[in-house]
Order: sequence, then structure tokens, then C-alpha cells
Amino acid sequence: MNRAELQSFLDHPYNAIVAINRPGNAPHLTPVWFTWDGATFRFSTTRDRAKYANIRRDPQISLIVDDVASHTYVVATGRSTILEANPVALARPLLVKHLPADKIEGSLGMVTAADRVLVELRPSKILVNGAPLSEG
Repeated sequence: MNRAELQSFLDHPYNAIVAINRPGNAPHLTPVWFTWDGATFRFSTTRDRAKYANIRRDPQISLIVDDVASHTYVVATGRSTILEANPVALARPLLVKHLPADKIEGSLGMVTAADRVLVELRPSKILVNGAPLSEG
């Protein structure tokens, strides 16, 4: 898979499963809606969630996007950043990607909560079906 094919794959409204390190335990796994802009994955959470506390403690995360129908999966790993400012503008693309157009305005409350943040992952490594992403 090359970068154009990767973009096309990640444009689909699949869920990602995020793996976050918990202290002294197995990884915390959680499904999230995500966006990919060609360089950065973004997903939303709130400050009261375990993933928020665990990412603040250890920002190294992994995520997998899996399409069972095509037997294709993408794994991305790297250091994440929590974006605390202006999450509404950044999170709106999550709704646009994952909801029908007529449901977006009614669902804005999901991303406008005062404790909402965005997590950004600029992967240091991307694998497609276990192989490195092709640069061609």
C-alpha cells in the first residue's frame, strides 16, 4: 500500500482501536472514531477517562484500523500529544466522517463538552498488514 492508497483506506469510517500503556497492567484498549490528514491521526476523549490519564502519564500509543471485509489493517505507533485548546473545531471532522450529514448538527454536544480534548498521533511507524508502508 502506498500513501495514496493509505489515505483512501483511512478515509473510510472505520473505528480505530487505541492501545494505551497502563502502569503495571496490560494495555488499555479502546475503540475510537478517528481522522487522518495524511500525517496525523486524531481522536477525541474527555479528561475523566482512563485513556486521558494514561496518555498524560505515558504518551506512547499504538492504534490499529482493521477492515475485516478486505482483510486489510493499518497499525500506527508513536508519541501522542493531547490538544486541550479548541477541541470543537478539531473534533468536528470526526462527526463529519462518521455520521450522516443530517445527524452532525444534533451531535455537536458530543464534541463541545467542556472536558473534551483531542489526542493527536503523528506516527513514527506505520505498518500495513504487518509490512512497512510503501513510499511509492
